[in-house]
Amino acid sequence: MKMNNIEDIFEFQLADLREIPIDNFAYIGDAVIGLIYKVKLLGDGRVKTRTVYENSKKFLSAKAHSRFIDLIYEEFTDTEKQYYKRAVNSNGAKKRGNDNEYRKSTGFEAVIGYLFLTKNYERIKELLGVIDSCMSMEETY
Repeated sequence: MKMNNIEDIFEFQLADLREIPIDNFAYIGDAVIGLIYKVKLLGDGRVKTRTVYENSKKFLSAKAHSRFIDLIYEEFTDTEKQYYKRAVNSNGAKKRGNDNEYRKSTGFEAVIGYLFLTKNYERIKELLGVIDSCMSMEETY
């Protein structure tokens, strides 16, 4: 993919979704989640990098992503549940053995990756909005 402008990142053409390894969806989803929450935490930019890093831990860990699934799984469409289940059972999710948090985290990331790669940005916003609402009611994860 040749990029002349940063906007070109959104002009990609994918193969049939069934041909794309599920771990690729999780890989992209992890990056998307990381970028979204880091930018949110950056706010107007007048914050120390260390502060952004420390605050991002509660959003960007396997433990956090596992907790997010507990909050939003019932909100998933049937297709999203299929991507989630494929990812939870993938080789990538099993690389830490039977670590349930890691497997659930991989499933969450795969769903967000699927939504990003299918350009369903509103759905990402909707799901992360549910998470943000729940997080504002709780102190820690």
